[in-house]
Amino acid sequence: MLRPRGWQLRARAPRRAFAVLLGAALVAGLLGCGRRSARGTALSFEDLSDTTGLARGAPILTSFEPHRITGQALRVRGTADLPDGTRLQVSIVRVSTGETVMVAQVTVEGRAFETAPLMDVRGPLPVDLYRFDVLAHFNSTWQSERVLRATQDGRSLRGPGITRGTGGQPAFFLREERRL
Repeated sequence: MLRPRGWQLRARAPRRAFAVLLGAALVAGLLGCGRRSARGTALSFEDLSDTTGLARGAPILTSFEPHRITGQALRVRGTADLPDGTRLQVSIVRVSTGETVMVAQVTVEGRAFETAPLMDVRGPLPVDLYRFDVLAHFNSTWQSERVLRATQDGRSLRGPGITRGTGGQPAFFLREERRL
């Protein structure tokens, strides 16, 4: 049988190409793809910028003052650039234990809010470092129709603390620590 000249070289070419690719894959697998393994380093999260612009703008919470009153009861007052009738929730968390020790709801009137005197069943909260979480959701469960209309269901709000809650609905959340 007559065969064209160089047929043996052409017949080996696919096998040779396969061997070269297999060798390259093995070397890449052994050496990695340029990423270094960070064994023994602490877990960290990338700090992403606010891509939607929700946090840009003037502060919504313009003052915040947790304080002790006569009898050592705790009271929280402040001012907020929110319409009258906006409901806020103030949670008080003991930093050392992470325990939520008190939750109060307040209503903004004349751009101001103030909790009733706060004590637990044993009396005043002990002097400690506390975290104060201020939260407001802008949906029909949390806010009146008047507040939702004034804020376009919260979508017109911009400033530090404005975010999206579950379901993508606008929310306001700020956190502050104080020793009282």
